[in-house]
Amino acid sequence: MRCDSKLIVCLLLTTMVLAFSCNNNSGTISNQITFKNKLSEYELFGSNMSELIPANGVMPIEIASPLFTDYAEKQRLIKLPVGTKMTIKGDSLPVFPDGTIIAKTFYYSSTEKGKRIIETRLLILAEGGWNAATYQWNTAQNDADLLADGALVPVSFQDLQGRHRRVEYKIPPQKDCSSCHRSGNELVPLGPKIRNLNINISVNGTQQNQFKYLIKKGILDQANISKVTSLPDYRDSTLSLATRARAYLEMNCAHCHQEQGTASGTSLNLNYTTSFEKTGIQFNKENILIRMSEMGEYHMPKSGVTVLDDEGVKLIRDYIKNL
Repeated sequence: MRCDSKLIVCLLLTTMVLAFSCNNNSGTISNQITFKNKLSEYELFGSNMSELIPANGVMPIEIASPLFTDYAEKQRLIKLPVGTKMTIKGDSLPVFPDGTIIAKTFYYSSTEKGKRIIETRLLILAEGGWNAATYQWNTAQNDADLLADGALVPVSFQDLQGRHRRVEYKIPPQKDCSSCHRSGNELVPLGPKIRNLNINISVNGTQQNQFKYLIKKGILDQANISKVTSLPDYRDSTLSLATRARAYLEMNCAHCHQEQGTASGTSLNLNYTTSFEKTGIQFNKENILIRMSEMGEYHMPKSGVTVLDDEGVKLIRDYIKNL
């Protein structure tokens, strides 16, 4: 009993230290541009915005492993200034031209009234720095309004496994964007890393490499993609447990738990490319499970979720049990 009590106290102390460290950043990163009041002003979609059909010159992209956000589905778009291209440099983020807009729209396909679009988040690159804003879609689903303070949106839906769920979906305020998108003293995109974009996609019923498709569409410079690594899809049950778990931790935790993130002061570095010995997973494994498995003040991730990711928690639990 005495040993169990010491273990519990140790885990609680570790949890509190990690919680303090994860919130101990250098403050918010302010936008250097003024965002437009209406999402429609950016001309990302066709005339009927609710269909989410990209406008001419706007490119949809797909990624291997997504971030979990209360079971919401997501559409990802990139809009480059006319006549410009992205370039590949290493396997982190592409080099984007100034004026690039990255848009991520969150929606649920199966609510009581069919598809319901909740929000669109924008990242705009201006004078070498990224700027972030969030837009909440109106009830008519024909436009979205710029938000400053965030919002709570009750949503009842059926998830991909056919379960009926209800969430209080939380649209984050602009000031919270830097809690996840921080790298040092600047904002950066998270999902469209080179290794997360290096996948096969379906184009008119045929499978082709996404980079080759983007090159063909004229928005990506020619590159030697044979040297580009790939991030696995953590939802692919044919892959090994360790591979899937590390990919999940990369996309759902490593934006903070890495050298330049808001949790850089902790003993965890959860980048997929970090060797296991240097991740801190072995030392923190019990605490990781506790913080992922229970909602509340010490839950991880800190932002973007109001309910547990049942499948994700099971994946990490199985992984840690097999270490």
